[in-house]
Amino acid sequence: MAISLKTDGRSRYLLYRNDDVRLMAFASQEAKQMAIDAGKRYTAAAYPEVWAKDADLVSRVRQFLGDNFPWHDRLTKNGAGLNVVRTLMDMVRGGSVVVIVEDVPALTGLGSPPPAAASFWGVENYDPPRYASVRERYEAQIAELEASATPWAVIESMNDAINAKFMHAAVLVDPVGMLPIFARAGWVSKYGLPDLSNWGEVDEAEGGDGNFAEDVLFDDASDNRTQVSLSDADPFEYVAGAASADVEELAASTGNPEYAAKMLGYDRTTFGNMIHVMKPENGLGPADNVIWHDNGDVYFNGKLIDNMHNY
Repeated sequence: MAISLKTDGRSRYLLYRNDDVRLMAFASQEAKQMAIDAGKRYTAAAYPEVWAKDADLVSRVRQFLGDNFPWHDRLTKNGAGLNVVRTLMDMVRGGSVVVIVEDVPALTGLGSPPPAAASFWGVENYDPPRYASVRERYEAQIAELEASATPWAVIESMNDAINAKFMHAAVLVDPVGMLPIFARAGWVSKYGLPDLSNWGEVDEAEGGDGNFAEDVLFDDASDNRTQVSLSDADPFEYVAGAASADVEELAASTGNPEYAAKMLGYDRTTFGNMIHVMKPENGLGPADNVIWHDNGDVYFNGKLIDNMHNY
């Protein structure tokens, strides 16, 4: 059953299933396709947020989807108006729903009222925008995202500040255990060392005697704690070199394309072009955030979807 979607001025827009027998009334297949394409352009140019504010329109769309597509029963009964409108637009774009434009008969009598302002746009004498292809809209979204993106230099500076603060705090807690780890990672040479001149001193207010040499560490690996006097510990000296074979590196991952490009060995321009191919290939939009791993795997919402080295 066809349902009126909107009436703007002298035109009425009707909703049909794509297999509705009444669509056979067109003079030719070409005329039918032209009408279908016109409905697609009309729907694609609309703003779902505007349509969702029209309670009567949303109610008609709910009725149409509920009558013709039983699997949308939950959406039509409990879904938000914006979700209902977006579902309709997706179905029109996919072809399962058809929007047909019909002329509204002119009123007869002493005079006809002036054409009403189109509620679709909210203004009179509007010029409908040119239909934008999916590619054009995607590229426009990319340009907008890149224009508002935080510069990599700023991100790198923020990361360095966080890393330095974390390393210094960890070293102050346990310099014996932490210094070799951070030195091996190159953080000591990059971020420097915190002030260790007072390390080991215990605040007398906390009951300590200030003699760190007599303090002990405990091994909590078992219930029987073993006291190890730090005054008897062997001195250590850091030796530059690669990690031993028994050190297992943790896999790195990031959601930042700038860092991912460096991590995977690509320049930013090449990596950006790879992203523009990878996302549409996996049904994603430019604003959909993914996570890259250092082996090239790409995850979206926790699921592996692709590998960047494929592009």
